[in-house]
Amino acid sequence: MDDYDFSADDDGMEDPEDREDREFWQLAGSLMTPHPNECLVCFLMRAVSGLEDTGFAMTRVFQEHNAPRATNLGGRLLQMGIYGDVHLLQSGVVANGLLREDLRCADCNIPVGAPPCIGVRRGSTQPCRLWIWRRDATLIPGTDWLDPSY
Repeated sequence: MDDYDFSADDDGMEDPEDREDREFWQLAGSLMTPHPNECLVCFLMRAVSGLEDTGFAMTRVFQEHNAPRATNLGGRLLQMGIYGDVHLLQSGVVANGLLREDLRCADCNIPVGAPPCIGVRRGSTQPCRLWIWRRDATLIPGTDWLDPSY
């Protein structure tokens, strides 16, 4: 993530517009940092407005903060047929229907909102119990409607 200088001007007087910019970037930075024990999918759901169409930029942010030893996370997701952060939310996971109803955007098929993350152990790249990998969901009785392929 980019580094921004949030210090006030040398004269001690800060322009109101500069203060708004500083506050915006501080808030944006806090939103784009995973919480301790937050799972990858819940973090991506929180950061959905900042996701790029392709690539694993936010997955890398998650990996750096919560799972530093998962050095091949992007490669593992690629092996699962997941080609980026957005694709992970669209096609890589499904909501655990036993815990909550899954409301999805009609245009992009990304889940709309999520309850707070249930949490995972430090260093884990697995989703919390709110989510199920789509490939695993087909093994659960009653989910035969899911397409096992991405």
